[in-house]
Amino acid sequence: MKVLKKRLPFWVIVIAVMTCTIGVAVVTTAVLIHQDTVAASKQAMQTRILKVAKSTAKMSQVKQVIRASNGGATTNLQTYIKPLVKRDDVDFIVVLNHDLIRLSHPLDKDVGRHFSSLQDPQPALKGQTHYSQRAGVLGPEYRVFQPVYDHGKVIGIVCVGVTAKNLNQQLQRQTRPILIGGMIGLLVGLGLSVLLGMYLRYLLLGMSPSEIAERTAQQTLVDDALPEGVVAINRRGLIISTNQTAQTLFQQDLVVGQPLPSTLRDLLFMGAAVSQATTGGIEVTYLDKQLLISTNDLWVRGKRQGQVCLIRDMSEITGLINKLAGTEHYVSSLRGQTHEFMNQLQVINGLLELEEYPRALEFVGQITDSYHQDLGYVTDKIKWPAMVGLILGKSKEAKEQGIAFKVTADSRVPQANFDGQVEVLLLRIVSNLLDNARDAIKQPDAQSVISLTLSQTADHLKIVVQDTGDGISESVRQQMFTQGFSTKGEHRGYGMGIIQAAVSRLRGTLTLADNQPVGTRITAVVETKEALR
Repeated sequence: MKVLKKRLPFWVIVIAVMTCTIGVAVVTTAVLIHQDTVAASKQAMQTRILKVAKSTAKMSQVKQVIRASNGGATTNLQTYIKPLVKRDDVDFIVVLNHDLIRLSHPLDKDVGRHFSSLQDPQPALKGQTHYSQRAGVLGPEYRVFQPVYDHGKVIGIVCVGVTAKNLNQQLQRQTRPILIGGMIGLLVGLGLSVLLGMYLRYLLLGMSPSEIAERTAQQTLVDDALPEGVVAINRRGLIISTNQTAQTLFQQDLVVGQPLPSTLRDLLFMGAAVSQATTGGIEVTYLDKQLLISTNDLWVRGKRQGQVCLIRDMSEITGLINKLAGTEHYVSSLRGQTHEFMNQLQVINGLLELEEYPRALEFVGQITDSYHQDLGYVTDKIKWPAMVGLILGKSKEAKEQGIAFKVTADSRVPQANFDGQVEVLLLRIVSNLLDNARDAIKQPDAQSVISLTLSQTADHLKIVVQDTGDGISESVRQQMFTQGFSTKGEHRGYGMGIIQAAVSRLRGTLTLADNQPVGTRITAVVETKEALR
């Protein structure tokens, strides 16, 4: 069977199976109808010949000749019976006297002779009507023996019958339409089987069910192994495909055949996600994750059957980018300081050669103060290169907008041996807090300041960001952690949600308070060890 399946296409097997099924059904039906027809025909034949036999036995002419024959007369009924045979459509009517001498017969030469089988008519002599199927003078015959009564006594017998040859010819005429109908049904079934096989081939794209099952299993394994999440829906919004990555990203069960939750449908298959599908996708924020999504239509034979969305979690990548960007800022700052130090050393060398010793000492003091303000102060307090780089970058952005940026004197991070994912989350919290603080100062002036405090203990890190912006009203505070809520316009309102989600993952707390004299102070206290286990 396996060899047969490999050699024959699936649709050919379907045609063969359907043809055999229909053929067996048609043949079985035809055989059963044929048997019923034959049985009914034989029953009708028996009823007919019995009726002829009874009517013949009641004829006075028949009784009169039988009585005469019983008395020794040589008269017969040959001339009288032959018209009855034609009239009643039987093959023979044989009249026997009490001694079983034929008084009529289809063959004239047998009239006056004993019946061919003396045992067969014996029950009729005893007054019993009975049927017999036995070979006679005309060949195999179906016949009935009917007693002839005269004043309550059996005086003779009437035997009426048909030959097997004649009966078979009648049966052939009656069953021929059944056989023709069966052949037509078989041909129609064959045609329908071919059409069904071709239609199945069209529906299954030329593949067999085993191939489809194998490909589906392989596709499921591939989908679950993809780093991207996959979610596909049909035109009614029902899920037709998803993978484990997508369920992990969205932290909920996505069941095939069930409607996609409205929040995810709006996020993945509405608006910008669809319009930007051809440009490589767009970045959106969901819970604490930054996602890159790309949505495309599903087309089958020129018809739009649904949509599919690829989702990539960019949170870790973004965190690594922030970390690398911070390191880059740090390295760039060191490179700039090195170049500046070389120039300053040349100035110091020139002053020494000119023996301008007081001026040289003054210049060295200025260099020390500048280094301490720009870099040294931060690196002395915070032994965390990625964070130092991030601070330098954010400080530069703030100064470009006319906002002073400072790291408070009580900041202290003596060592930064954080787990990689913990470090990414910490950088994300600080980066978003500083961005929000900068955005809160809408009209910078000489009094605009952003301050950062980082204080590390054995298992915790305290982050405090203060600004001199307009502050946050009570009504805004009640909604500021709701994803999508923003006072800055459309397509905003994700920063505080990202901060809160990251703080929650690090088992921390987040508090808001008014800054003095103006602005806002946000404090986050998070765990730095065993936080993600």
